[in-house]
Amino acid sequence: SPEAGEREPNRELSMAEQPKRFFDLWFVQANTVTKEVPFHVVTDWVQQNRAVADDKVRPSGTSDWYPLGSVNAFQPYFPSAELPPSEEPEEIAPVELEPEWPRSVPDDDDDVDMIPLIDISLVLLIFFMMTMTVSAISRIKVPDMQNATTIETNPEVVRIDIDVRDGGYFYALGLGINAPAAEDDKLESDVVLKQRLDARLSKVVNPPKVRIAAHGDVPYEVVSEILSALEDRRLKGQISEVAVEVNERAKP
Repeated sequence: SPEAGEREPNRELSMAEQPKRFFDLWFVQANTVTKEVPFHVVTDWVQQNRAVADDKVRPSGTSDWYPLGSVNAFQPYFPSAELPPSEEPEEIAPVELEPEWPRSVPDDDDDVDMIPLIDISLVLLIFFMMTMTVSAISRIKVPDMQNATTIETNPEVVRIDIDVRDGGYFYALGLGINAPAAEDDKLESDVVLKQRLDARLSKVVNPPKVRIAAHGDVPYEVVSEILSALEDRRLKGQISEVAVEVNERAKP
């Protein structure tokens, strides 16, 4: 019977017994014993009022029983636990905490605010991008080439002249540095120029070189249209090579 090993109340467990942390719990009212219960489980049962002060407890593996309420290790977990009459509660001195004031930022702070610098960099970047875009689409005045008659003297070279007259563009077709024939001069459209060029190429055995002599005020778009037509004919084998010069009409 558990009563045979019961000891006197108000006894603390020895230091050799407490580290085991497993206990046998004797529920007196139900007269049942639960063995090897962990310490934290016993404390939970005490707080849940499943184990009362009159129940008995002993370290597992020992034979002596103690009233649960007399063991100092479990007394703090009883809901209505009171200090023994011989012990007076220690007066707790009030703790004065010094108010924590916000830390002031020193004058020589090394952290640099980069936000304004980034804003200025973006503004400058946009400004330079817009400036370069306007410069790219603006027309650049190309100076007239000097000594144009010495560039191509081969009389077999087909020359296409593009001149500016009275705000319009006129085309002409000639050979080498010779003046164009009357029927190949002052052509008012590139369509007529292409027709005259095809008529001339049909009479040539070897694909000739074609040279474009454009006035300095002729826009690139006008020259590009002629270049595109010449490139098509070069791919067909009607022209051997294409060259472009910015110049007035060559004089013989």
